[in-house]
Amino acid sequence: MKIASHADKIRRLLQLRERLDPLQDFELWYWSSLTAGTNIWNASLHACGLTSEDRAFSTIPGVHVVPQADGGWRRELRGPGDVSHVGWPQIPGDMPAPIQRLEAALHALEEHRDPCLRADRVPTPAIVAECERALSQAIAVYQALVPMEQQP
Repeated sequence: MKIASHADKIRRLLQLRERLDPLQDFELWYWSSLTAGTNIWNASLHACGLTSEDRAFSTIPGVHVVPQADGGWRRELRGPGDVSHVGWPQIPGDMPAPIQRLEAALHALEEHRDPCLRADRVPTPAIVAECERALSQAIAVYQALVPMEQQP
């Protein structure tokens, strides 16, 4: 997906988050945060030239669904493009320092997924603050890496 498309999703997801109460609507608030983070990750990897912004959609690592001239879709084996999750699949090669910081911030955000959404941990103001801090760090890296004209 193109950086501009990721940027548009990021913008819309962040606007959605602002309309949600982070404690009462935690699951929706958190998923919008996590999905924004995945788009931040992909746009930043594209901006650094670590992944391709081709119009191909990853289904499993290495397998992409690619649009065809006849309007259909076809599975293709390809190198890294859009990733589904930070760390899945792993991106080969040396990661620049900003990408390492972004990865750490997104991992910090993801730490709350399983305990709060799939287990029995009740979200607290402290958890919300940790998620806010992690996403803010991710946004700062993204804004430094992605040219402003590609951020709608």
